[in-house]
Amino acid sequence: MAKKVALISLYAGSARGIPPLGSLYLATALKKKGIGAKIFHADAGQLEELISKIRSYCPDLAGMSVFTGHLNKKYVQLSKELKKEGYQTVWGNAHPSLLPNEVLKENYVDFIIIGEGEEALAELAESLDARDQFARIKNLGYKDDSGGIHINPRREFSDIDEYLIDWSLINLEEYIIPYFSGRFQRTLAVVSSRGCPYNCQFCYNLVFNNRRWRAHSPEKIAANLEPIIKKYGIEAIRFLDDNFFVDKERAFKIVEALGLPFSADCRVEYITEDFVSRLKSAKCLELTFGFESGSDRILKEVIKKGTGTAEIIRAVTLLSGSGIIASAGIIFGAPTETKSEYLETLNFIIRLLKINPNLAFTCGWFLPYPGTGLYEKSKELGFRPPQSIEEWDKFDRWRDDYEMEWVGWDAKRAVKYSRRFVHLLALAYKRNIPILKSLLKWRAGRANFSFPLDIYIFSRLRQIYLFESGEKAHNRIIKKILNFIIKSARAAKKI
Repeated sequence: MAKKVALISLYAGSARGIPPLGSLYLATALKKKGIGAKIFHADAGQLEELISKIRSYCPDLAGMSVFTGHLNKKYVQLSKELKKEGYQTVWGNAHPSLLPNEVLKENYVDFIIIGEGEEALAELAESLDARDQFARIKNLGYKDDSGGIHINPRREFSDIDEYLIDWSLINLEEYIIPYFSGRFQRTLAVVSSRGCPYNCQFCYNLVFNNRRWRAHSPEKIAANLEPIIKKYGIEAIRFLDDNFFVDKERAFKIVEALGLPFSADCRVEYITEDFVSRLKSAKCLELTFGFESGSDRILKEVIKKGTGTAEIIRAVTLLSGSGIIASAGIIFGAPTETKSEYLETLNFIIRLLKINPNLAFTCGWFLPYPGTGLYEKSKELGFRPPQSIEEWDKFDRWRDDYEMEWVGWDAKRAVKYSRRFVHLLALAYKRNIPILKSLLKWRAGRANFSFPLDIYIFSRLRQIYLFESGEKAHNRIIKKILNFIIKSARAAKKI
């Protein structure tokens, strides 16, 4: 009788817009081998309901996709409950790949898959009744009868065209959402490649993918997506590849074949006048970059990004007025970053917004991924790695009480207010609100977050203005007042 595998991926809050792409690839591979597979993409706050559904499916193996940091505690809780009921468990994704021995020593984890899992998971499922075969399965970690841990060699990366997603394995309608400020009501998030060849010292890709980039051929990924686009009336595509434009010609073949507006990740050194022109012709609406810092020392010596602030300024300038939104990731708190370099980044953001007011920013604090160069540097500076998997749960780089032992200055207020501060900066420049720009520039010049009443008030107004509906009367009134103030301030500035 064919084995059955439950593929479990947890989320916190809302999962809308991001399909469980890793689980989809695994389920597709299992299905090709005649192995039963069911995807459980579940709210981490509803584990009892999830366990009931898994129990009804009665799998031979429960597989979990576990990333380092937030939700680790939930995966531990779930695994313990499933083990109590007699299920065998396997962990995959970044965390067990980065810390294989630490994960496998736990009695609630039977197996781990290191790196890509399509082939290893299928071989494991086929061999569950033949333990003598485990040693032959590359990418597998397991325990022998006496509890000894075995980590098998890694296998060569597979041809991912062999595992083009079978979209029938999920209810795709649940993941089609409005995007691009509501311009398109039916957008779909996909991936067309894996990995990244660059050497950024904070990135889990250094270990997980060994800096290897692999991609679907443009012909096959287009053929895979075209029926879905037609069936579900997809209006725009979001490519979630770590680096969509490693092979630019391949990337353009894909977007030109699909013919839809799109967003994708990019690097600043790719941006030239010709590249921007081609992006516009191909209907690119948004590019996402890793700016990381406004300090050249952090970029070049610490992160080893391969680019500096000059390349960032050049890219932002070339994209200004193009109609393409530039969205940038910022990492505060990298090992050895000083308070003055943190300030340098805040003021660099202001400089960039003056060039291109349509920039958007995502700001988080450094997370020390095991195995990366900056993980070791963090330990030198006082970072004490968690002694249990549950403890990794506190490493949620978006929290406003995030603690960083490797930072040599008092960053508590900066952690609490930086993200809201940068979001307000972006809004002030995008909507051209002079009073807010002046106030925030004053704070950025001093990293002054004392008496942050203005940040609280403007953050709440931003939430209402951008994200809350006008169903409530007070929201409608506030939005009207804000629109009046913004228009009046703009008019006054022109006089």
